[in-house]
Amino acid sequence: MPLRSVLASLGLTVMLLLGWLCLLQIAPTPREVQWINEIYARKENVAREVQGAKYVLIGGSATHYSYSAEVVSKLTGLRVVNLGTHAGLGASYILNRAMRSLNKGDTAVLALEHPMIRPTPPSTILVSHVATSDLDYLRQAPLSQLPYLLFGYSPMQLVRDLASRAIPWNSPLYRSNTVTAFGDESSNTVENKLPYMLNVIRTAAPFGMYALSDMGPTDSLVAFVIWARQHGVNVVYTWPPTTDRLDYLTPTYETYLKAYAAVFEGLGVPVLGKQADYVLPEDEMLDSLYHADVRGARRASAALARNLCAAKLCP
Repeated sequence: MPLRSVLASLGLTVMLLLGWLCLLQIAPTPREVQWINEIYARKENVAREVQGAKYVLIGGSATHYSYSAEVVSKLTGLRVVNLGTHAGLGASYILNRAMRSLNKGDTAVLALEHPMIRPTPPSTILVSHVATSDLDYLRQAPLSQLPYLLFGYSPMQLVRDLASRAIPWNSPLYRSNTVTAFGDESSNTVENKLPYMLNVIRTAAPFGMYALSDMGPTDSLVAFVIWARQHGVNVVYTWPPTTDRLDYLTPTYETYLKAYAAVFEGLGVPVLGKQADYVLPEDEMLDSLYHADVRGARRASAALARNLCAAKLCP
């Protein structure tokens, strides 16, 4: 093919892509992305308003639902902010976004869900979020993610999202106005739990394990730890609260959990307590393996407070 034709095709592709991305900026935002945008806005505003050093809980929805920054603050005397959002965004985005809320003297308390220990292609959640609401992330995203982020959101997906928005949302859950002044979720009450949610919890399998030979920090985790050191931000790791399973007591899981903790310790990131400190009974969960109700969140937060003080991080 002549060079002129190649350049013309390339130019047309770029123009169409730019036009598509511009269209997505003015189209109605997908409902799930809207929720992510709104809770990020609330949580990041909470972080900005804190005077002095703060502790920022960073992770997906396990952090959002299963930790209470307010409880940890009251038990430790620290100023704690819950920056948990949606695990579907992936570790790379969550860690990159967290940098906006961290200042010199702060402590980043990582509570990333277990699947985030290994790199994965961008999910549909991340693709739709970036394409419709955060194009600036394209400048900072790993190169391997760019093809997905640029071309992953299709016209058919837009049609599906528009159709979904047309259906009224009647659930008391997944609403941004339930985020508190600490960045915590407040809708995960016992009263808001429906019978089907208990069945979801009871049938949920334990979190999956990776092969030990594949264990190791992702590039995004390494980059975050390096950035934190350069900017005077301390980093520690806490386990994401999860539903109790007998499997976690088996030698296979015990070996896996030690290897998992070693990934963070190898980066010089202290691990607060043991995974067993943060397992919760089924009746204190909300609607998934990682989502606690307010009782479970209090239990997990009390464990985190004890481990923070045991690590001599309390006043």
